[in-house]
Amino acid sequence: MIGWKVIDFVPILYKESYTVLDTKMQKIVRDISNLCIGVNSNLELSRDFAEAVGIQLKRLGINAIVYGTLDTLNKDDKNPLDRFSTSPYITVKMLELMGEGFANAGIYPIVDGRGEIDEKVIETLISRKIYLPVYVEDKEKMEYLKNLGYNTAFYSEEGPLYGKEITFSWASEKSYDIEKLREKILKGSIVILNPEGHGVSINDPKSDAKVLVFSTDAWLLELAKGVESGENPATGRRVW
Repeated sequence: MIGWKVIDFVPILYKESYTVLDTKMQKIVRDISNLCIGVNSNLELSRDFAEAVGIQLKRLGINAIVYGTLDTLNKDDKNPLDRFSTSPYITVKMLELMGEGFANAGIYPIVDGRGEIDEKVIETLISRKIYLPVYVEDKEKMEYLKNLGYNTAFYSEEGPLYGKEITFSWASEKSYDIEKLREKILKGSIVILNPEGHGVSINDPKSDAKVLVFSTDAWLLELAKGVESGENPATGRRVW
């Protein structure tokens, strides 16, 4: 392989260089954002999801993926779907599980460290001795994270800043039905936003609606209406 290339789309086939996919999860699998995964009642599904995605990416010649976040959710967040949770612990758990899933599929996992950083996430990573590769804007961000005690491999759009290109030689032998996995994740991420609210919100955790879901699929909206009426229990964990 020659060179380093970062792309924001899934190619039909790409083997001309070391290729890093940098895009939102919901652009790979429809509706499955970080927040959708983070509020799910079964956190372990995130590992299966990452491995299922990784299997497909491996076949397309992708070597590495930028995923997740080092920030936590707050009510002023402009991109709430990009966060996993308000909890640093759950954020770290998601990074760990998804990292395992991508690695199992033979995809090198690099955590997205651009933008805002919640230092409590870094503290939790260090306390749990989890040192994942990080994708940053520049050397200044790398030094900032190093000064917090997070000494790991760092990468940017230009290539490795501290570390080297890592290619996993293996591929997963598992088989997943991604559509069924998608439905399972969506079904387990129906959240009560406001117990006194009314209606169903789609992808807006700041809404005054009673229930939050992450897709406009008709079957999911029917389930959400049952949660709103009290006929069905919520399946996801509270956002706030």
